[in-house]
Amino acid sequence: MASLRPRGRLATHRGLRRGELCGLRDYDVDLDAAAITITEQRTSVGYKPITKPVKSRAGERVIPLAEDTVSVLRAYRARRNGWKLVSGSDWPDTGLFFLRPDGKPWHPETITQRFDNLVAASGLPPVRFHDLRHIAATLMLAAGASIKEIQDTLGHASYTMTADIYTSVLEELKRTTAEATTKLIPRRPHRAA
Repeated sequence: MASLRPRGRLATHRGLRRGELCGLRDYDVDLDAAAITITEQRTSVGYKPITKPVKSRAGERVIPLAEDTVSVLRAYRARRNGWKLVSGSDWPDTGLFFLRPDGKPWHPETITQRFDNLVAASGLPPVRFHDLRHIAATLMLAAGASIKEIQDTLGHASYTMTADIYTSVLEELKRTTAEATTKLIPRRPHRAA
């Protein structure tokens, strides 16, 4: 997963929604503290992009980042600064973190379209951009996160929704749990007759 682009990394590792990625502002990204703050989203209505608050109070959250994610975001910021230098006075001041090379904001539908094209070109079964949230939840569960931590990271108001819809149990976890469970029952060594 090291080759994931910054947006894909945040969607796959931390479960950000497409609108949250498009609406992430520069001041929401604190790489020194290794965290991002989610407060608004950039979606589209009738193909017109609009910025609005996140879906619920639970959606407003601070999400910690792994060191490798911070490195990827620092590299992206440096690359973006290079684009800004090349553009000079033509660079629009949007305040958004994720921008196209010309400094303009990404249209949310373009993010989906590009993702769909990548999936189709890869030969993978159909996967929607939103499915990356499910993948993030499953990966967090596999890494040992509690359902409550996953709920908070994804910004869900309901614990039940996170548990029932957003997490899948990987076969490796089932096997690990089976092994760990049998070790909880003490056994006496078997005596030869």
